[in-house]
Amino acid sequence: MTMNEWRRRRVGVTVLLTAVTLRLLAIAVTTVTSLNPYAKADADQFARSAATAAATLASGHLPSLPANPNNVIRLWGIVLSPLWLLPGPNRVYGRLFVALCGAVAVYLLYRLGWTLHSPQAGVVAAVPMAIYPSVVLVHSTVLRESFVLLGIVGAAYLLLADSTELSWLGGARYPLGLLALALASVVRWENLPLYALGFGTGLVVCYRRQLPPWRLTASLATVGTFVGAWLGRPLIRKGLAFLVTKRDRRSKGRTVYLPEFRPDTVPKAVAFAPVGAIYFLFTPFPWMIETLADAVVFFEALGNLAAVGLAVLALPVAWRRSKPATAALVVAFTVGVALYGLVNANVGTNVRQRQMFLWVLFLFAGIAVAERTEGMLSEWVG
Repeated sequence: MTMNEWRRRRVGVTVLLTAVTLRLLAIAVTTVTSLNPYAKADADQFARSAATAAATLASGHLPSLPANPNNVIRLWGIVLSPLWLLPGPNRVYGRLFVALCGAVAVYLLYRLGWTLHSPQAGVVAAVPMAIYPSVVLVHSTVLRESFVLLGIVGAAYLLLADSTELSWLGGARYPLGLLALALASVVRWENLPLYALGFGTGLVVCYRRQLPPWRLTASLATVGTFVGAWLGRPLIRKGLAFLVTKRDRRSKGRTVYLPEFRPDTVPKAVAFAPVGAIYFLFTPFPWMIETLADAVVFFEALGNLAAVGLAVLALPVAWRRSKPATAALVVAFTVGVALYGLVNANVGTNVRQRQMFLWVLFLFAGIAVAERTEGMLSEWVG
């Protein structure tokens, strides 16, 4: 093993251990104090659901799956329930499981940055997700965010990493990547269209040269005509109703904003989408700060804003490195942020959910930083 290889492995271990250590410390804080703002409300409901599902398992029966996929409290409770069969502090076990999911997601982000650009890019991408206080605190509860994050980042790593990086998996990497997305979708099914959109975009870009332009244009026109003529209006109505219902549910709490807006028509949704995306990624704004926790998240939002600028600078480099990966990530990120901006109306919800997208920003930001500081970073990373 060369010195550079040893140094890179050491950095990867450091990234993982840092993420694990911070989350373990946050679990201690969450367990013995009431300082973690994410440890109540939904977390309590998930814990009670897990206890109920575990009691069903202990009685010799399987817990029934809810017919409604929106019943995530029962679904996530079933996922956590084996931990409630163990003797001892069950909720601590749940927090440890969630923390481990988050730490592994951070490490896989580092590996993804490495394979798409360099170890330096991987480090820069992983550090914010490893140390952001809000991310660490969410990952020290029994919330589902880290499980979803692990599924998304793990799938991206399996599907987008350079072939030499995962040559030992052979063709199994693709089924495993889709399996990771499927597991993440169990507790957040509404992201399925985003995964399909990103996956489809990557395939089109990857095989675009093998498709004659006339055939591709004719196929898209045929599909578009069919969808518009037969399915367009019903799907649009159902989609808008879904967005309105979600937004109504989230227009509550201390940190609610713009509760009067309802995306009930296409023009309103299109016009508001950029505004909603800004709120989703960058709140709380200065005038929203009421507590110390708000102030901490405000500085994180400033980091998100800086990451956007760096990500834009990185796009040409990323496109040259891997066109399918860049196209898939950019399209899924853009559409996803726009949709979540339409349905979210609460800063607390934004903080929990935007980590599903922030890793993409940090990945491209890492590429931009690595491009401009390669000499300095390589002395440490290798």
